[in-house]
Parts: sequence; C-alpha cells; structure tokens
Amino acid sequence: MTSAVRRTGTSQSASVLFPLASAALFLLAWQLGALLLGRDLLPTPGDAVAAMIESQHEGYLWTDVGITALRVLGAFVIAFIVAIIAGTLFGLSNIASRLFGGWVTVGASIPSLVCVVVTYLILGINDYSAMVGAALVVAPSMIDTIRQGIRSINPELTEMARAFRMPRSVQLRHVLAPQAAPFFFAAARSGITSIWRLMIFVELIGRSTGVGYRIQYFYSMADMPRVLGSALPFVLLMLLFEIVVVSGLERRAFKWQRREMQ
Repeated sequence: MTSAVRRTGTSQSASVLFPLASAALFLLAWQLGALLLGRDLLPTPGDAVAAMIESQHEGYLWTDVGITALRVLGAFVIAFIVAIIAGTLFGLSNIASRLFGGWVTVGASIPSLVCVVVTYLILGINDYSAMVGAALVVAPSMIDTIRQGIRSINPELTEMARAFRMPRSVQLRHVLAPQAAPFFFAAARSGITSIWRLMIFVELIGRSTGVGYRIQYFYSMADMPRVLGSALPFVLLMLLFEIVVVSGLERRAFKWQRREMQ
C-alpha cells in the first residue's frame, strides 16, 4: 500500500515538474533565438508579454481569445460527433467501410485552404462556416483513428461476455469501452490540437474578429511583438486545456489500468 502511494505521489509530481521543465527550456530557447536573430526579427519573451499586457489594457485581448476558443470548441464538437458516428460504423461494418471508407481518404487529401474556402462560399462568411470548415478538415483523421480502434476490439472477449449473458449495457461499459477508449482519446487529442491551429488560419482568411484576425492585422503592420503577444494567451489557454481537461479525463478513464499495474 505504501509503495503504491509513493508511486502515485511520484507520478503526480512528475506530471507537474516535467511540463514546467519543458516550458522553462522553451523560454530559454526562445530567449537565445531572440539574441541570435535580433529582437526585430524575433522579439524576446519579455517583449511578447509586454505586448500582451498592452493589448489587455486596450481591451480586446481576452475578447479575441474567447471568440476563437468558442469557435475551436464548436468545430471540435462537430468533428468529434462525425468521427464517432462514421468511425464506429466503418469499424463495425465492412460493407460501410468499403462503400464510404474511400471518402475518408479523399477528404484527408483535400488541401485545407480549398475545404475552408468552399465552405465559406457555400455557407457564407460567418462563424458557423468557420467551425464547419475546420471540422471538415480534421474529421477524416479522427474517423480513421476511431475506425482502427473499433476494429482492434478483441472478439473473444465479446463472445465471452455474450456466453455469460452479460447485459448489453454491461458489455459496453466493461468490455467494449475500455478497449476502444484509448483510440477515442487519441482522436480527441489530435483533433483539438489540429483544430486550434487551423482556426487561426480560418480566421485569418475569413473573419474580422478573433486571434487569427488580430495576428493578420499586426502582421500587415510588421509589428512582431504584437503578433506574438496576440498568439501567446491563446497558446497558453490551449496548453492549459490539454493538461487540465484532456489529460484529467484520460487519467480518470484509464484509472483501472493503473490499478491492475499496482
């Protein structure tokens, strides 16, 4: 029991220390790069923070971050729902996979710019088309991940559950879900990471609000500190979301694996 508690404490400490160490190394590399290239080309972290504070005083910083975050969340929800439905269908049905599986490959090969522009032309230049366009770009890779996860489910365990006449709800919770969960989390993590990067590009070409628009505006003025100062809060928000929300849910979902290892 004591050793298990020690391992738990060590893992929790490592989960905090390693991200902090990684952030410190990143800031150090950024500072060295600014010294080597010059602050005109690459502002220092202090310059970016000063620009961020100035943007906060001007009153638009967190408004832009909030708008972009809502667009990212909407696009992720759309993409994840489509991926769950299509990926599960393709994983369970060979007929569906043969008929429509090729569409996933085609969708993944379409350039992001083409997909976003076509969505803007069809749905109009608004927030809904921005979310749908970003979701369509990311959904194919998420579908493929979930499809592979469904196909990797051990059929022997499923047959055993049926032989013992386990209720379907119990089979889903204790047999199917634990096997497929890692792939669902992998799809979610890759999806949210891709969408928040893509949304900056989507806003840059078609929206007049948000972090992407603000980056484009300051880029046109060759104001590099403001460019980095506009992007930095959103990057920190997404990292916090990954560490607190996604990783937290993942630890809860896979708690049973840690118990078996102890």
